[in-house]
Amino acid sequence: MITKKRRIFPIFRFFKLPLLRETRGTFTIEASFVMPLILLSTLSLLFLALFVFQSSSAHQSAGIAADRAAFTWDNSTKNTITGAYNVGEDDGLYWRLHSDSISDLFAFLIPNAASQVTLPTAASSGDRSPEGKLRRIGAAISKEWNGTMQYRNSGIFREVSVYLNKPFHSPKYAEKLLLHEVQSTAQAQVVDPVESIRIIDLTRTFISEVKGRLSPRAAVETFTEPTSVPEPRAVINSHASAVKYLQTLVNGKAETVRVNAATERQVDALDANQVAHQAFYTFNENQLRQVQMPKDADLLQEGTQIKGVVWHFFKQSSRDTVTLSVSFRQELQRKGIVIVIHE
Repeated sequence: MITKKRRIFPIFRFFKLPLLRETRGTFTIEASFVMPLILLSTLSLLFLALFVFQSSSAHQSAGIAADRAAFTWDNSTKNTITGAYNVGEDDGLYWRLHSDSISDLFAFLIPNAASQVTLPTAASSGDRSPEGKLRRIGAAISKEWNGTMQYRNSGIFREVSVYLNKPFHSPKYAEKLLLHEVQSTAQAQVVDPVESIRIIDLTRTFISEVKGRLSPRAAVETFTEPTSVPEPRAVINSHASAVKYLQTLVNGKAETVRVNAATERQVDALDANQVAHQAFYTFNENQLRQVQMPKDADLLQEGTQIKGVVWHFFKQSSRDTVTLSVSFRQELQRKGIVIVIHE
């Protein structure tokens, strides 16, 4: 019987060597490979955790600085943490014009660098400029951080920006994996609630007051150059001239108003708001008390034809002033009649 020998390849003969089949020393060999790997991994994770911690610290410091600067921007005497301040201590009514980098609005015409301070910095007492406000907040940032604080005013949006950085030293084998410095940037919008409420209230009130009072045509005529010389000052030397001047002054016309079934009142000038204007050049207080005052008082009390009464007293050419007794003035005021003296 013929038997065939199995051919053993050289590579299998290599694994059958006594040295490779020996189990002694395997722990030492494994430890020499695994322990350095574990040590390097642990150190790498440690430096990674340190880098993450420093980055988080940078984000927190930058964010807090930006928020505090924006929160206390409208009053440089505010406490940087609580925002408290004493009554009467502020930056003045017009600080937005001279202490708010208003020149940034014209940066498109004239190149203008934004207000900026370099960190670390020290606070300067009494400085209410944008740079002074930034230094006051920047002084609270730890001295280990470098960077800048910047403020820019673009009109609608006002923004405080904070940039922080510091070197980070890592092992040689991890330099390519980690950055050489820790850095962070934060922005915060400056909000001025007092000014916002003031503008909204002014706009709401102003629109309701002027709505319908001025037409586009009248607005154009307002800006039209005058084509004639202004008329000379009116000369008032009689009751008729006083009435004519009064009608021109209030843009009114003479009207006859019925007080009751038997009494009528001649109004010298009735304006568009139904206010009756009476001109008096020569007068007697007793006659006015007995005749004119009761009519106007009844018209005011009735309130449908006349909404108000104004008595205009004109100085006579032979006198220096218009003389009215105190009791007469008080009686007119009690009746609701307004007094205007032309001298």
